[in-house]
Amino acid sequence: MHPDLVFLPKPIPILSLIIILLSCLKELRQGYIGRVGIAANAFLLWQIFFNAWDRLPIFFQWYLNTGTVVGIIAIVSYVFKESLPSEFYDFCYVFYGSLSVLFTIIFAIELGIPLV
Repeated sequence: MHPDLVFLPKPIPILSLIIILLSCLKELRQGYIGRVGIAANAFLLWQIFFNAWDRLPIFFQWYLNTGTVVGIIAIVSYVFKESLPSEFYDFCYVFYGSLSVLFTIIFAIELGIPLV
């Protein structure tokens, strides 16, 4: 991802975390995540971790790259109004849902990875 695509100013990540927390509560009540939520979470992870890419462990880089692919699939299917298999939504709910994003951020803090 190109550095010019990281557009979140410093105070926004705090607001993003609050929004993620509220989204997490919504997803837990619904029991699923939508395609727009999948893409938003995957691309938000890029916004948060792009500046630390060279310091990320390889499994973290794979997680972000997989999120990019998942986010693109979700957006394309949304634009063309095509439903995806339920396994895709289940996978994304577990790995790219708002709760997973929160855990990822907490895990990164524990590893000492700087955010934004």
